[in-house]
Amino acid sequence: MKKKKTQSRVYGGIEANLREEDRRKKLIEAGLEAFGTKGYSKTNIKTICQLAGLTERYFYESFRHKEDLLCVVYRELIEEGQRDSMAALDDKKGIPLETASQALRTFYQRFQQDPRRAQIQLFEILGVSKNIDREYQNAMRFLADMVRLFLCKVFPNIRTEILNRSMIPTGLAGSIIMIAHEWVLGGFIAPLDDIISQCMDLFIAVGKHVESR
Repeated sequence: MKKKKTQSRVYGGIEANLREEDRRKKLIEAGLEAFGTKGYSKTNIKTICQLAGLTERYFYESFRHKEDLLCVVYRELIEEGQRDSMAALDDKKGIPLETASQALRTFYQRFQQDPRRAQIQLFEILGVSKNIDREYQNAMRFLADMVRLFLCKVFPNIRTEILNRSMIPTGLAGSIIMIAHEWVLGGFIAPLDDIISQCMDLFIAVGKHVESR
């Protein structure tokens, strides 16, 4: 017996699957706002739904629980940053050192332009659960990989086998994050140019050291 094809119901000229996707986007934006301002622990599903202008039944249409939404919000933020890094890394025309500096500037600027992003990526994501911890660890590994690739691009004489078995990229990635922590907690008072300059001083010093080995 053949199964009947399921057709999307149209309401207000919009198909059901598109309406569902629109509701999901509203919930993600509401999660960004709530987690990035009130904080994850102080936010409940009712608050998220109020911000999204939706009833709670629509929350469970897209997400299993609050932690599930946090994971999706965090992934979207991280993936946006990863696209920035990959675009900078793929820039064949730019001067490598300037490209690395611009990648750092974009990374920090996103925090400054949207403090909600900083709050979630740097603080709210920590200590929620083992599953969320894995998301954070994966993001840190990617950042370390980006640092490794930029080191090789800026310092072409670095022996890649040294970096591949070294914790130096991980250490630099951790430094980038800790500098972001202090900058955000300090209310972004330090000029962005100073933040970039000091990060690049650290990056160049480490790169020259590894290159000389």
